[in-house]
Amino acid sequence: MIKMLELYKATAERETGFWVDLPVATGQVVSRDEWLTRMKEDPEHFQIATLTDEELTAKLTGGGGIIERAVFVAWSDEKLQ
Repeated sequence: MIKMLELYKATAERETGFWVDLPVATGQVVSRDEWLTRMKEDPEHFQIATLTDEELTAKLTGGGGIIERAVFVAWSDEKLQ
């Protein structure tokens, strides 16, 4: 079975690595395996955000566990070019 991840986009500050804004859902889904391949090729832009807080994941999934989201990161200095 292919695991699919919801795709989000975020902007980050290159010098600190901190997100400038919160990730925004795109409404798209991507294959986890395909995303991991992209992460190996370009880890600066293709990332996976993981939520592991038991209380939070229980509220979001109806049970415990780990929630993963695919995140495409655009760096703030890239937007200026």
